[in-house]
Amino acid sequence: MNWNWLSRHWYERSLRHTLAGFGRTHLLKTGIQLELFEALRVPRTANQLAREHRLAPDLLQAWLRAAEAHDLIRVVRARERAYQVCGLARWLLESHQTEALVALVDSAVENHGPAFERMPGMLRGGERPDFGGTAHTQRAAQATRLVESRALEALARIPGARSAKRVLDIGCGHGTYLTGLLLRHRDVHGVGIEQDAGVAAIASRNIQAADLVRRAEIRVGDFMSLDFDAGSFDLILLNNSLYYFPPSSREALFERVKSRLGESGVFAIQIPLVSDHLAARISGQTTTTAAFDLFLRSHNNLYGLPDLAEVHASLAAVGFNTIGEAAFLPGGSARYVWGKKTG
Repeated sequence: MNWNWLSRHWYERSLRHTLAGFGRTHLLKTGIQLELFEALRVPRTANQLAREHRLAPDLLQAWLRAAEAHDLIRVVRARERAYQVCGLARWLLESHQTEALVALVDSAVENHGPAFERMPGMLRGGERPDFGGTAHTQRAAQATRLVESRALEALARIPGARSAKRVLDIGCGHGTYLTGLLLRHRDVHGVGIEQDAGVAAIASRNIQAADLVRRAEIRVGDFMSLDFDAGSFDLILLNNSLYYFPPSSREALFERVKSRLGESGVFAIQIPLVSDHLAARISGQTTTTAAFDLFLRSHNNLYGLPDLAEVHASLAAVGFNTIGEAAFLPGGSARYVWGKKTG
C-alpha cells in the first residue's frame, strides 16, 4: 500500500472539509439573514425567490447551487427546479433553541471571524482590540442559552443552591438564567446586574414577559463599583462572565461577592473549559472551547478561560470554606465551580 498517497489523500480530504465548513457557515448566515430558509419551507423556484425578495438573480442562483451542494436545501420538483429547505438548515429552523443557534452562527461570522483574521498581526505583537458593543454582547448573551437548561440542572445539585430565596446574577445578560431559576422556584426573588444598558433592557423585557416583575429586577452597572442596597443573598451567580475580569482582580471580585452573601450563602461560577476527555472530543466541545479561549485572548479587555486550580485557590484565599464542582457538558467541558460561605 502506498502510505504517502493515502496520507496525502486523507489530508486533502480534511482540508476540503475545513473549507466546506467555512463556506457552510456563511451560507447559513445569508440564508438566515435574508429569510431564504424560512421562505423555502414551501418549495420555490429561483425566479420566485428573486422576485419575492428582490434579489440579484445570478447571485441567488449561485447561492442556491452552493446551498444545495452543502445539503442545506434540495430540489423537490426537478422539472421546474423548485427548492426546499432540508438538513441542517431545517433542523436549525425547527429547533426549540433557534434563536440561540442563530446567535451562534452570527457570532462565528461577526465576532470570531474578524478576530481570527487579525490573528497573524496580533501574534506578532500587534494591538488587540477591545471587545464591546451591544450587538456583539447580545449575540454572546443569546448563544449562552444553548447550555442553559443543563446548567440550571447542575445548579440544583449544588448544596444550598436549591433552597436559596434571594439570588443575585452578576453579568445577567438577557436575564434568561435568572428568569429560568425564578420560574422553577416560585418563592425566590432575584436581582440581575448587567453592564451593557442595551442588553439590560432586553433582560428587563424578559422579566416582564415572564410576569416576574414582583420578584425580580435588573440593575445597570458594574458589580465592582455599583452601589445598590439590596441586602444579602443566598445564592450569587457568575455565568460565563469570569473572563471579563482580569486574573489579578479575581480575589477582589470574590471578596466583594462574599460580602454580599448571607450566612451559608453559595457563590456559583459557570466556567467553560478546554477538556481533553474523550466525550468532549467526540461531541466537539474541545474544539469549540479551545477556539473560544483563543477568541477571548485576542481582545484587550477579555481574558482567557481560567485555570480551575487558580479559581479554587482564589475562593479559598478569601474565605470560602467549602468548594466544589458540578459538571454539565460532555467531558466536563462546562461546569460550576462553587464556594460556600459558612459561619
